[in-house]
Amino acid sequence: MKFDLNLPTCENATGAMSDAVTPLAAKGADLIARTLVDIGVTTVFCYPGGANLEMLDALSRVAIMLVRTEHEQGAVFAAQGYARATGRLGVCLATSGPGATNLVTGIADANSDSVPILAITGNVATHWLGKNAFQEVDIVAVTKPVTKLARQVREAREIPAALREAAACALAGRPGPVLVDFPKDIQQARPEQPTDKRFASPAPAGMTADSAARIAALLAQSERPVIYAGGGVIASDTGAQLTALAEKLNVPVALTMMGLGAMADDHPLLLGPLGMHGAYCANVAVNEADLVLALGVRFDDRVIGNPAAFARHAKIVHIDVDAGEIGKNKPVTLGVHADLRDAFDGLLAVAQRRDVDSWHAYLRDRHEAHPLRAGDAGQAGTLTGVGVITALAALLPAEAVVTTGVGQHQMWAMQHLKLRQARTFLSSAGFGTMGFGLPAAIGAKAALPDVPVIDIDGDGSLNMSVNELSTCRRYGLGVKVLVINNQWLGMVRQWQDMIYAKNRVASSLVDPTAAGTPGEAHPYPDFVTIAAGYGVAGARVTTADALPAALARMLADPQEPYLLDVLVAREDDVFPMIPAGKSYRDMVFGPGQASGGIAQGAF
Repeated sequence: MKFDLNLPTCENATGAMSDAVTPLAAKGADLIARTLVDIGVTTVFCYPGGANLEMLDALSRVAIMLVRTEHEQGAVFAAQGYARATGRLGVCLATSGPGATNLVTGIADANSDSVPILAITGNVATHWLGKNAFQEVDIVAVTKPVTKLARQVREAREIPAALREAAACALAGRPGPVLVDFPKDIQQARPEQPTDKRFASPAPAGMTADSAARIAALLAQSERPVIYAGGGVIASDTGAQLTALAEKLNVPVALTMMGLGAMADDHPLLLGPLGMHGAYCANVAVNEADLVLALGVRFDDRVIGNPAAFARHAKIVHIDVDAGEIGKNKPVTLGVHADLRDAFDGLLAVAQRRDVDSWHAYLRDRHEAHPLRAGDAGQAGTLTGVGVITALAALLPAEAVVTTGVGQHQMWAMQHLKLRQARTFLSSAGFGTMGFGLPAAIGAKAALPDVPVIDIDGDGSLNMSVNELSTCRRYGLGVKVLVINNQWLGMVRQWQDMIYAKNRVASSLVDPTAAGTPGEAHPYPDFVTIAAGYGVAGARVTTADALPAALARMLADPQEPYLLDVLVAREDDVFPMIPAGKSYRDMVFGPGQASGGIAQGAF
């Protein structure tokens, strides 16, 4: 991936030099605010506290929109949504102590999914550091394992350079989170001569002619090639090149959840999502291939299952901007450390069409034998998660951005949304953080106010961040929340049923004191009433025939925040499923069903 690291200079829109780098800056906090403007930041998601009030005061006087969320975790997920939807740097701001530590889950999530965010924290004055002062924490030490860079600024004159370095680091190579911590006295200091260096991280080695020739030779020898592509394609904005390469080679493509949208859902060469709950034919393709061209992926456990059994007869070519990922989880035949933009240029220059019609026919047969389970809104009036998401997908324009929480609804969305553009499916993939969906949607909507943004959420996941409906109302952010409500921690319940003999410990969400059938007559909590309490309109749907009008009402006004609570079948499961640590041969297609001999075809 290649980014422009020549960050904007300290010139405002009129071309005059900003005083952010002159002796005229009043305080360190002013330097922070003005430097953020100079590097192109336009939105900061924040929560105030004693150790960041100086920065908030300064930010209020520059051309930056401040969005106060209802929790610091909401701020960091909103920064992620902003970054994921745009490819630009997302920024969040918190105070010291608990404010800073409340960012940690979102920072670790960004690290797992390679999302470029800048977390800024305040801290106690330098003379109180290390003395267990009120709301003091060594947030640099806490976050170093899950950031590309974490540092504390001890001299006010270093503020511009520190922020520029952090921004450049977050966007360079494999994107990721960075953190800069500012003690309060540094924010209040009046430096005489701020430093303002420019930073540029070295780009990884590009695709060499020798590497391109070796890959071309491997492709020429292959009878069952497949492209396995992931989040690196999205991060490097190379979806068009991926499609062009697949078409030039005539090779099928399987996408990870992080890679969804890199290739249009209806493209004939796209096999669908890969992994534990992915499409059967996609999993067959990568496991029965004789050549796997892996582009911007990390061979994570939810894709490869048992490493020894994954693609065991294939030669594997792995191209990635992060050299540390190559061969980490799966040995490869050829590893290439390269920016994907350079790599695609090299691959397209040598690519030649492969005559692999029998391979395509074999995979079509596998798809027809076990397609992703489709469905209408419901049978006999009972709504299903798959049916609701399918109905929504039919109404969304190509540019609509969908976020999700984590759980069954996330997997159904991955399987059944019709994604035609990159950066339109934002989900916590590697870290799997419940509560991600709504604040991420807020960040995406703040970045793209004219684009429809829908959070598909589960009742359990939404319950962790439902307070952020207040942020939607407060800032007029027209986020739509579609709740797939089955009154369970659904994925937990599914695993308990499959692995723990239906011992459903702590996974029910119903109100045990309610009269009637729990979870049906009285869904708990009452999300529509909660939304009303935050000033957000909403409705509940309980029957399939009422769904079309309810979805149309939800989507009618793109600037209106709205919540639609849809009660679905309580014990519907996500299939297909590869049990944890197993291989594609162990894929389960439904209750009591298994694959029963996947590899008995032509290959």
